[in-house]
Amino acid sequence: MKKQRRRKKQRHRVLKTVVGISICLAVVIGVIAFNWTGIQLGIKGYDRDDRATLLALSEEEIQEYLSLDEIIDLAKWDQVNNQHHYYDYELYSSDNGSVEDVVSYVDEFYSNYHTKLKELGYDLETQRSLMKQLSLDDFGVLADNQLEWNQVEPYLSINGRLIEDLPQYIQSGLEPVEAVMNISYSIIDSRNSSDRKYVLEDPSNTALLIKKGFSISKDYVPENLVEVNIPTATTNNKMRSDAAKALETMYEDAKKEGLTLAVNSAYRSYEEQQKIYDEYFRIYDEVTAASLVAVPGTSEHQLGLSVDLTSQSVIDGQYGVFGSTPEYQWVIKNAYKYGFILRYPSDKIDITGIANEPWHYRYVGVKLATKLYEEGLTLEEYTLQNGFDYPVSLMEN
Repeated sequence: MKKQRRRKKQRHRVLKTVVGISICLAVVIGVIAFNWTGIQLGIKGYDRDDRATLLALSEEEIQEYLSLDEIIDLAKWDQVNNQHHYYDYELYSSDNGSVEDVVSYVDEFYSNYHTKLKELGYDLETQRSLMKQLSLDDFGVLADNQLEWNQVEPYLSINGRLIEDLPQYIQSGLEPVEAVMNISYSIIDSRNSSDRKYVLEDPSNTALLIKKGFSISKDYVPENLVEVNIPTATTNNKMRSDAAKALETMYEDAKKEGLTLAVNSAYRSYEEQQKIYDEYFRIYDEVTAASLVAVPGTSEHQLGLSVDLTSQSVIDGQYGVFGSTPEYQWVIKNAYKYGFILRYPSDKIDITGIANEPWHYRYVGVKLATKLYEEGLTLEEYTLQNGFDYPVSLMEN
């Protein structure tokens, strides 16, 4: 009997121990489970204060922070009052100003546009992508006009698209490129008028359309400017090396037919164009001067891709102007083979806005020059049909 009682007590003690251990384990597991997210954040590298801040966010937001390869420096953004969109601050911060500017932009976006855009079909990834491209005013256009993502998306990859014109693009029923060019850039055709002016952000592009209303930086100087190794009537005979080489080849081939081309004027800096512009306005009335000389910053000569040609026969006095020479007749038929186009033909003055200049040739590369020659297009007409393959932006007033 005594042995049975001892065994019974022993089993009771074991059972109590097991139950106690089980309870302790349950408590520990419960505590860990309850604090598991915080523990994970701690393992990730966030200190106690940062963990407390992050734990106040939604579970979806917390999981995003846990999924990142690096931890976010919350203290950097906590220099100013903010709405705790730390990951978005980091995403948007590159080249977008001070901590204050970044926080102000992101917080205002979330306060005013995030939910509205979500309802219009813009998922979070799309919204974040657009935040790197658009201003808050742009988001206002999308939200105020109830523009759904599937309506907007086709236009966003088009160079030069203007968010403020999106409602007109969509309402026009035109194909995206056609809509952008005809609505936002109608002044490419000089018969149209607009108060808008534009900035061309890649002056090195050989297809660049530069003209009244479309300007480049006054500081732009082409790389690889070289002297063209053909006769010249002036000292102004530099061009970009690719254009210079093509012109030299054209000169050599014309020479084989007894024709001697020469440079009358090639690259001109912004300052040189300014002097010419001022002189024309001193001599002529405003309308005439504007049709004869480009506004500084809108001159093809600043690109290093244009040349005013003449010939030895003009230099020698045999002919009065280049347009009357056999050299001109040869060039007009052959320039495209070397990548040059007659930039301002006599039958397209209304489109180009520039009086006929039989001497002015522009290097655009053989492929494009051939297309323009064969289809009888100006650079204006080609650009209206095909859009820009370089960045263009609206000039700030």
